[in-house]
Amino acid sequence: MNARSYIVLSKAKPGQQLAEAVQDQHGMVLLPAGATLTVNHLQHLQDHGVSILSIQTGKPAQAADAQQLAQRLNHLFSTAGHSEAALQLRLAIQHYRSQS
Repeated sequence: MNARSYIVLSKAKPGQQLAEAVQDQHGMVLLPAGATLTVNHLQHLQDHGVSILSIQTGKPAQAADAQQLAQRLNHLFSTAGHSEAALQLRLAIQHYRSQS
């Protein structure tokens, strides 16, 4: 399975592939896992307040560990809102944990 990287929406580029489905705040799937991003997708996600994406990186990874980390961070940040500070903290934790 491919590795994933969490990036802020503003850093996403058309042509990148989603590693995980993107959901809105109510749990509705906006884009499925495996979707290849387009300019229209990026605008749609921004319009729905999405701030972070899980992008496939193509590097081998231990999928179970990455999925566990994503689930744990989703839980920990579920009430943090969409502030830039919360997003940066989540990204820093995700990066730190993926390196260890």
